[in-house]
Amino acid sequence: MSLDEDEILAAALGTAASRRLKKNVLEVDLVLAIAPAAAAKRTRQVLDELGNELDCRDDGETPESQIVAVVPSGSGGLNPAVVTVTIRAADDGGSKLVVRGAAKEGLIRQRAGEAAARRVASALA
Repeated sequence: MSLDEDEILAAALGTAASRRLKKNVLEVDLVLAIAPAAAAKRTRQVLDELGNELDCRDDGETPESQIVAVVPSGSGGLNPAVVTVTIRAADDGGSKLVVRGAAKEGLIRQRAGEAAARRVASALA
């Protein structure tokens, strides 16, 4: 599954000019002591609570699952961020997650991508 963050952010911001803005990105690594399918279910719950999951359901049964959502972030939650959670099986039967947050930055740096990634990772941990 490959979704273009820039396309999603442009649609969420409602302007084509946003494609030229810099992107603020952060990836957070997590290890959970639950199976990938359970981690996928938990991730969908968290993303549904924090934002709007995109229509790309993944059950966590594939070797690498991705779940994507648009989460409000930045000052007053007015800057949309794309959060992609990649789930892989860990050697011990648990799950390894990579939470990636990406958001466009205007003149005032809000670090909305970083904030969204940290908020989702905190909710999952």
